[in-house]
Amino acid sequence: MADLLLENIYKVYEGGVRAVSDFNLKIADKEFVVFVGPSGCGKSTTLRMIAGLEEITSGSLFIGGSKMNDVEPKDRNIAMVFQNYALYPHMTVFQNMAFGLKLRKVNAKEIEKRVKNAAAILGITDLLARKPKALSGGQRQRVALGRAIVREPNVFLLDEPLSNLDAKLRVQMRAEITKLHKRLATTFIYVTHDQTEAMTMGDRIVVMKDGFIQQVDSPATLYEQPRNVFVATFLGSPQMNIFEANLVEDKGLGIAFGEGHTASFPETKAKQLSDRQYIGERVLFGVRPENIKLASSGIKAKVDVVEHLGSETIIYAEVAGLDSNVIVKIPTDYDIVEGKELFLSFDMDKAHLFDAETKQSIMGVPDVNRVPCSVEGDDLVLNGTRAALPESIRQKFFDFTLRDLSEIRVPATEVRLEPAPDSIHIKAKVDFTVQGNDCIAFYVNSDAKDGYFVFRIKTSYFEKKMEEQGAKSLSKVIPAAGDEMDLYVPFSEITFHGKDGLRLNSREKVSDNTADCVVTTKNGKTTVKLAGNSLVYDDLGVADGDYKIKLISDKIGFVYDKKYAKKNKVEYVPAANAVSAKAYDEDRLGDKNAVFCAVKGFDNYVTAVIPATFSVYKMPVFKLVIGKDSFELIKK
Repeated sequence: MADLLLENIYKVYEGGVRAVSDFNLKIADKEFVVFVGPSGCGKSTTLRMIAGLEEITSGSLFIGGSKMNDVEPKDRNIAMVFQNYALYPHMTVFQNMAFGLKLRKVNAKEIEKRVKNAAAILGITDLLARKPKALSGGQRQRVALGRAIVREPNVFLLDEPLSNLDAKLRVQMRAEITKLHKRLATTFIYVTHDQTEAMTMGDRIVVMKDGFIQQVDSPATLYEQPRNVFVATFLGSPQMNIFEANLVEDKGLGIAFGEGHTASFPETKAKQLSDRQYIGERVLFGVRPENIKLASSGIKAKVDVVEHLGSETIIYAEVAGLDSNVIVKIPTDYDIVEGKELFLSFDMDKAHLFDAETKQSIMGVPDVNRVPCSVEGDDLVLNGTRAALPESIRQKFFDFTLRDLSEIRVPATEVRLEPAPDSIHIKAKVDFTVQGNDCIAFYVNSDAKDGYFVFRIKTSYFEKKMEEQGAKSLSKVIPAAGDEMDLYVPFSEITFHGKDGLRLNSREKVSDNTADCVVTTKNGKTTVKLAGNSLVYDDLGVADGDYKIKLISDKIGFVYDKKYAKKNKVEYVPAANAVSAKAYDEDRLGDKNAVFCAVKGFDNYVTAVIPATFSVYKMPVFKLVIGKDSFELIKK
């Protein structure tokens, strides 16, 4: 098995430069996953961490269920193909492909068998006697792939392998690599900045920006349901039109933009607005060039630039009141010339709305469901639904979770239609569905929340059901409007949040933050003595004796270590009851950071929730400030 799991992966270089932050991804065995994004987004760095060529700063990497953080690259059973083919110029193609196997002491007959098999797969059998200088760019690329294939690895890693090829050869090699993946039936991870490669090759695409994952989904879903403006504009050529508009409601939901222009959403599309509070507010409106048509009436525009591309024409048109041109893609029409006035019509059923400030999508299939909730005893309560909290989930709650809990967030892709262990059972009734290219989105009324609960199911799931039940069409197995459904949401796939959006559960078990201590009071001062630390306060009004001290994670403060402050030229502010701490990991919660650190006197690690401006990667040694409101004393 060559499945991969990347949990909370960080890569931070010297000086605190973050290349990759909080990277979480599951890759199934035999899956073809593409990392895509602009230069410097962290995609190649992530690939190199998987290969073992870069050390993982924090987090865990599993390949085939085994943790690989400290495993040498040569022992990970992966093969990597680089942008630079790095062929040995003095060796023949056969020798280049065989070299790695010789280093591993594979016998000569096995080497010959593997090389010839790989050459046959790649169609380079007649090139085995040549040297690299006698090969074209595409042939060299195939040799580099062959060198990886003979290894018979669990995972193939390809880092922009086609970037040095000309346009025609790139198209050819895209198809070759896709066919190769099917023949070899193993896991491929492919890095590129080319959206065309990503859209045509991957089973799933990971879109990255500034070291963070922006969205992970199938090519079709990314294109149809982008999570934010970055994803919407990064994928698609020409890119999606984005411009400011006001969301209005007059005989239906619509937008007003430019100098008096309006457009209305169909009823089903209007139902997909995430929050009616946006009505009357400024939003960002998005529509792809191919979803704009020429019409006899509608939005008046004037052609600014025309690009005839053979099978299609790209029009850049001026619309009164808009700062940038509206881009339109239509079938080839040589009657369109610069300066011509025409009318545009938007396909509002395929339009998008984004929050003007956050740039996140506010219309369409949501990425997550935000469900108001509370905890009563051992149960999670969601409107009319109750579910027992598993102990494994409780262990990941911070001590302020129950105090601040406001909602859970349920990914739209993590809802099951069949019973699952440790899950929330939700009763629902379908209102309407949205058919995508490879999945179906269900908008349901449920007993879990007011308003719609939305989830996506792969069309392939229902195709399998159709086959099992002997149904003659998909419509017989896909729930329709009015149908009742039983939904199951695994606790492991949800997160708990406060009113301010702060995540209230950790990705690992949270310490109880307790330690044995001795309390004495003398001359109006109370001393709390732990093994290795003594804390002194004004009289706390407690009797002398043996206690347990319990630190309250979100009440703990911090100050810079004196040596760190001097070295990095930041202000050092002395603080009473500041104890040295050595951090080994952190968990970003939003504008807060959960820091897991060692403190003298505490047998287990201490969990402190402090401002996100602090990072253990910048300052692994620092001081925690234990104020008198930062702890409780429990009499033993």
